Amino acid sequence: MLVDLIVLLVLMFVFARHESEWEPTTARSGFYFWYLNPKAVLIFLPQFILCRFLLGQVPGYGQILILILFFLPMAPLLHRFFYVSWRKAFIIAACFLLYMAIVATILTRKTEEDSVDRQFEGIEFTLPRADESGDRR
Repeated sequence: MLVDLIVLLVLMFVFARHESEWEPTTARSGFYFWYLNPKAVLIFLPQFILCRFLLGQVPGYGQILILILFFLPMAPLLHRFFYVSWRKAFIIAACFLLYMAIVATILTRKTEEDSVDRQFEGIEFTLPRADESGDRR
């Protein structure tokens, strides 16, 4: 989830470097690293945790609904708390939605591979040896 937060902060820096309000922290604790914005951590980290949890629990097309519900409040939060213009807030949110769609695809593929592995767990496949192949002449 911290990677998601870092990606969001990088997008904010790239698209709204001069507009967004940055609050670099002086706290050196393990949670607020020197490069993270504590306001962004408090606002977006619970949302990222919930999104990752739901993406792991809901398979298939339900993930699209989760991503849409995750995307909707992001631009207003960026506009309200970081003073980013609406246009740039929607650009940042759209880029982050693309990133989260890639993450959801990777999570879905991993879940499918795990389910296939569990499906054949305990089944042993053996190949016939050459002398038992049935080619008797």
